[in-house]
Parts: sequence; C-alpha cells; structure tokens
Amino acid sequence: MCGRLAQHRAAEKYLASLDLQQAMMIGRNGGEEIHRFNVAPTTRVDLIRPSENGLIWKAERWGWEPSWASRRVRNIINAAREKVSTSAYYRAIWPNRAIVAVDGWYEWRAVPGAKRKQPYYIRHATNEPLFMAAVGHFSAPDEEPKDTDGFRIVTADAEGGMVDVHDRRPIAFTKEVAREWLSDIALVNARNLLDEQALPADEFVWYPVSQDVGNVRNDGPSLITPA
Repeated sequence: MCGRLAQHRAAEKYLASLDLQQAMMIGRNGGEEIHRFNVAPTTRVDLIRPSENGLIWKAERWGWEPSWASRRVRNIINAAREKVSTSAYYRAIWPNRAIVAVDGWYEWRAVPGAKRKQPYYIRHATNEPLFMAAVGHFSAPDEEPKDTDGFRIVTADAEGGMVDVHDRRPIAFTKEVAREWLSDIALVNARNLLDEQALPADEFVWYPVSQDVGNVRNDGPSLITPA
C-alpha cells in the first residue's frame, strides 16, 4: 500500500529525470521546489498526464471512487494491479493513465512490544525520482476540477525483503517505461507494463524515520532523515 508520499523537488527536475523530449504545459512555477515531505491522501498532488494537446503537469486529487458506488470503501487512493484492468469498478479510469513523480513514500510496520507502528521511508537506491503508475478521472486542463475527478496509484504485491515493511508496494517504472505508460499505447500493452516492467524490490532502500510523519501537519526534510 502507498499512503503517504514525499514530493519535494521542482517539477523541472522530475521532468529532466524523466527525459521527456516534448513540450509540456506545467500548472505551476516549474523551477520552484514543491517542498512537500508529507503528502497525504485526498490532497491535490502534482502528476503528469496526457491531454488533447499533449502532456501536462497538474495537481489532481489523490483519491477516487466511482460515482455509482453504493457504499464508500476504505481505500480510495490505491488500485490493485490484480484488478485495475479487469474490474468494472475501475472501468471508467483504467484508460486514463498518469505518472506521479515522487522522491519516496512511507510505510508503517508493527514492532513487537511497541504500541505504535514504526514508520519507514522508502526511496530509490540511487536517490533518483520514482515514477509511479496511476490511473484516474480528469477534467480538461481549462476546466474547473469536478467532484468526480481524482486518481489512484497502482500497487502490487511486495517482493523480496520489502515484504518485511509492507505486503504491497506502489508500481514504479524506469523513465523509459514511464514515458511508454504515458503514450498512446493499447490497453493490453499498458497491462503488460504493470505485469512485467515494475521496478524490483532490490532497486529500493528503506529505513526507519521519525514518528512525526504520522501527523499530517508536520512537514519538512527532517521527516525523511533516518531515525
């Protein structure tokens, strides 16, 4: 599961790491650091997505559920790889792909004998940005966001040692695969990317961090410093 993110670099730095060779519409000052170290669900999060006029960088609500859902589900921020391409629940958003460029994410692990779970910060071993696969419902760039807008990050079973931290992880891609995910590929090919091209567990490092990250009001680089 992915329930809290760090997204602190400037948009231009993420885009440079992604090595996009096309012009983009950026809905913020591209050179200004985003400086968010404790990004919480249901807030608006910067992402990259296709539009009729090409790729755009824009903040969208992290969380989505279909308007016809009769009851609210507990998790509205993640979409399981096992279901996202086949379940009727995701039918409206499966074709609408996006990439959430982040620096890392947090997971909480139970500690024997302790009352509180220990938070861990997880990032790429090289400290390069991570390009997480997402799907969502989005309005046109020149329209006001609708109540039905939002996105979910696609997750998969954790692999290797990462399962010791959490049993699921967000699907992150290399820059080449992320660009393909954003391109106009067939849905079956998008499914293959999820199944075959997710970064393996040995691409990540993780370490315990301060309990302060548990409070969404706390922010700043100290949250990603090893405890």
